[in-house]
Amino acid sequence: MSGCVDELQLPIRQVEPRLVVEGLITTDPPPYSIKLTFSGRYNSAYELPEGLLVNGAVVTINDDQGHSVRLRQDPLAPAYYFVRDTTFRGKAGRRYTLHIRLDDGRQYVSSPELLTDVPPIEQLTAEYQSGASGLPQPSIYRVLLDTRDPITPGNYYRWSALAYSPIWQNGVPKVFESVTVNACLTTTYGPLTDVLSDALINGNRISRRPVLDAPIYGTGRHYVEVQQYSLTRAAYQYWTRFEEQRTRTGSLFDAQPASIEGNVHQQTDTTIVALGYFGASTISRKRLVIPGDTINYGRFIVRYGGLFKGNCSVVPSDAELENWTTN
Repeated sequence: MSGCVDELQLPIRQVEPRLVVEGLITTDPPPYSIKLTFSGRYNSAYELPEGLLVNGAVVTINDDQGHSVRLRQDPLAPAYYFVRDTTFRGKAGRRYTLHIRLDDGRQYVSSPELLTDVPPIEQLTAEYQSGASGLPQPSIYRVLLDTRDPITPGNYYRWSALAYSPIWQNGVPKVFESVTVNACLTTTYGPLTDVLSDALINGNRISRRPVLDAPIYGTGRHYVEVQQYSLTRAAYQYWTRFEEQRTRTGSLFDAQPASIEGNVHQQTDTTIVALGYFGASTISRKRLVIPGDTINYGRFIVRYGGLFKGNCSVVPSDAELENWTTN
């Protein structure tokens, strides 16, 4: 309304389905997964229509040293094809190529993707930031990352992060012998399109880079893991364009929408390009436990009461949480 633009109802275009490829190979041990689907109309963000599944494909990954591995389709999640051979593992300096043969005979191949090295994450820190007063908006722990860019130019990064945060399942919990009960852990993820080029900071420290905002729904410990990925220049450009499309607001000053084409194309006709991207990355990980002991339980209850409630169906085990404090 502030832009004085009349609403326009556009018809949905009917186009031929296109292959969609999502996945990467890393320096972590297998399994690696490649998700194969067709583009089309989705009725739910959680359930993939049967007609958009890619069944019966022959999928392989080759490196530039002549090694090859075939991926196997998962019978319980048929959109996913997995590398489970433990002898095939990504290595920095190698180039990897994805090959796909669909059941109708069409063949797709990716551009060779160089797996580059990535510096280690030096440090994670967390800063408390209060939520807006008078709004049902939680305060947050902003997680900040420190690392050092190599002196060689042309390095590109992507970050992903998750936090397990305490949340009260049935309103305000009771405190018994100083222990808060009736709580569980809920999961928060950082954006998948958090990328950076070293064009302006080559050879310098990357300091206090925000990678995650972990909401404070209740008192207690927060468990955070951050992953730092290496990217090729082509992968960096792909994720940058993806983020530009994702953050469109519909104003007159937005870039024109367009299909974001990746690095996989039909083998006999390179003008037929699949959606998505096949990548290769080195991963550096670091974990952080935020004690949460600076949050005053009484003041928290006065401000928020039982506003934030949740039902945590997937939480880490006690052994995994113990491992968080030692790694």
